[in-house]
Amino acid sequence: MPLLLLVGTVSASPAGALDRLPGFNPYEVRDIAISAVAEDAVSAKKIAMDEALTDSVRRVFRRVAVEPGNLDIGADAALGLVATIENSAEQFGPTGYAATVTVTYSPILVRGFLAKRGVGVVDTAAEPVLLIPIVRDDGEEKWWEEASDWAAALSAQPMDDGLTPVRLPRNTPEDKGARRDLLKSADFVALGEFRIRYRTHSAVLVRLDRSADSEAMLVTLLGADGAGPVNATVEVAGGGMDAAASAVATLLSDRWKKVAGAAGPVQMAGGSSLPVRVLLSGGEGQWEVLKQRLEASGVVDGLAVEAMDDTSGNVVIWYAGRLDALPGRLARSGLDLFEAGGTWLLQPY
Repeated sequence: MPLLLLVGTVSASPAGALDRLPGFNPYEVRDIAISAVAEDAVSAKKIAMDEALTDSVRRVFRRVAVEPGNLDIGADAALGLVATIENSAEQFGPTGYAATVTVTYSPILVRGFLAKRGVGVVDTAAEPVLLIPIVRDDGEEKWWEEASDWAAALSAQPMDDGLTPVRLPRNTPEDKGARRDLLKSADFVALGEFRIRYRTHSAVLVRLDRSADSEAMLVTLLGADGAGPVNATVEVAGGGMDAAASAVATLLSDRWKKVAGAAGPVQMAGGSSLPVRVLLSGGEGQWEVLKQRLEASGVVDGLAVEAMDDTSGNVVIWYAGRLDALPGRLARSGLDLFEAGGTWLLQPY
């Protein structure tokens, strides 16, 4: 079965969409507070760092993976995908450790890990969308301040931590003066005034329907998001507003990944991936140099490590373009790719 790797600039959103999210890197998880207690401080640090790695890599997978399913990964495997780890505010005790950690993963290593498992990747962010919350309790509509609990539940969702950033109205006099009938019909001009006011790409009414007789709720999205026009209703069996808000976050994310993935180039394992033997005359330090050059080359989309020791390793690279052009393109980044005895070999100059 072909492995799909979906990457690249997406026509549904202008190039450089991530630049509109200052400081956001989908492969970075910032300011993770960690702590642990064990028989000694060294063991406590190991436990705390392992937890930081497993938590952060799963957050990255949730952000960028298309239909990730249950991607089981341990701390050691996660460490193999890391680009940098930054520790701050470290505190050591006789049996304890605490710190704040920022973990940044290598895009090509994450993409390679997922590609080997047949999972597509979308790592381009959508443009921000304005969510206009409405609550309908037994048919009675609540807007603006009256819907503040629904707005708070939506705001608590980590959508800005992913690829579908959202904003919420400030309930200004201009907001309240808008014609509700036009908003509920997704009138382009009425929603456009909100888009302009809040400087978002699009606007979506998010209505929560609930009844005193049932825990089940309906969530309806009407308007347009980064993926295009939306008119969708989702039933939420229970769990209150938090569960309903989570359903909204999932719907927005799934819609964006579907559109962004379809618009990006598709890499097939049979035609655009290459098993390569890496030669490392300079040991582990040379492998770090090689990884950095592959990342910076802009030629390699994904990299998966099959086996590695101090002098050599077996990897798979996913690349864009023709195979016969690949050695020349990598050479411009100080990498020597050549074929010998039916095996492709790679080493830094």
